[in-house]
Amino acid sequence: MMRALRIGVPGGMAAGLVMALWSMAAMAATGSGFWKPMNLIANTFYKEAPLNGTFNAPALIIGLGIHMAVASFFGTLIALLALKLPGARSLVIAGGILLVAVVWPIMQWGVWYRLDEEAAEGYTDWIMAVAHLMFGLTAAMFAALAIADDESPKRGRHAAGRMPAQAEPAPGSLFQPRRRQ
Repeated sequence: MMRALRIGVPGGMAAGLVMALWSMAAMAATGSGFWKPMNLIANTFYKEAPLNGTFNAPALIIGLGIHMAVASFFGTLIALLALKLPGARSLVIAGGILLVAVVWPIMQWGVWYRLDEEAAEGYTDWIMAVAHLMFGLTAAMFAALAIADDESPKRGRHAAGRMPAQAEPAPGSLFQPRRRQ
């Protein structure tokens, strides 16, 4: 679990930052206002937060805190799944995108609507969908790279002081067949 946290929290936060910046830029470009995503998230627990795109410092701090906490949780979940179900990096990335594609509608229409329907209604659906897919891609890429790098034989000694076992050489390929001795 500690390994999943070590990989998932920074990965989730990085993915959450990508998601937030995308949402804020897209909401600004569509005329809703740059600060609207943070205000909507904050309004869920801080009812004084505006539901429009005006800047509000407490809403920014609260919205960002909530967003990063949830992003860290889901980043850790993606890392945990990647550790428990190891596969090729491409499978980890596809799995992260798939997980977020399943979790996003549950979180938006199941959880957020129950907590604060007015705020949930204020978020543009297609912007939210793209933001979540970007989150899944980023968090899963981070997990896939961190796990693969973590398991690399170039890391040196094992925690118990032993050198890692060396893998057998590759069996060859069509372009570099194994030589017979």
